[in-house]
Amino acid sequence: MRFGALVCVCTLLRLASGCQLPSEWRPLSEGCRAELAEIIVYARVLALYREPYYPLSASYGAGQPFAYEYARAGRSEGAEALLYTAELEMLCDQAWGSMLEVPAGSRLNLTGLGYLSCQSHTVMENYSYIFFLRMDENYNLLPHSVNYQEAIFPDTQENQRMFSSLFQFSNCSSAHTLVRPDWEQQEDHR
Repeated sequence: MRFGALVCVCTLLRLASGCQLPSEWRPLSEGCRAELAEIIVYARVLALYREPYYPLSASYGAGQPFAYEYARAGRSEGAEALLYTAELEMLCDQAWGSMLEVPAGSRLNLTGLGYLSCQSHTVMENYSYIFFLRMDENYNLLPHSVNYQEAIFPDTQENQRMFSSLFQFSNCSSAHTLVRPDWEQQEDHR
């Protein structure tokens, strides 16, 4: 009986500590996080590619991908289904102050997408997003979860207003799909 209770408590502690933020953590606004992000781009997802694993030498910090955790534990089953890379097409020149110098129309690969232990970085093909990005030591582009918060924002009118000081959206390519709020309602009624 005692052993069963001990196992239960250990399991609960392990699950609870899976995504623990620093004790003095406070959420930051999108504008504040945008100032801290290394790279900010407005891009459309052209294609998605599965990632079989992450290199063990990569440093991903908090919220490491499950595949990375599986690889560290010597397991790899199912990990390839959790992670993917997206091919992006830049719809605007990068945001002002961004550390990436590529013009609109350029194509980039974004790795580190999928289901992570603390949060998920997910996108859909043929949709546009505003991305907070960073580069790792191997020059791979990864989502930049400034302050452990969201790094990918759907292309909505509200998000365009929020980030209008960073991009001149009127000068961006119009070859993208704007997410409309009524789409969720349409999805629910199919």
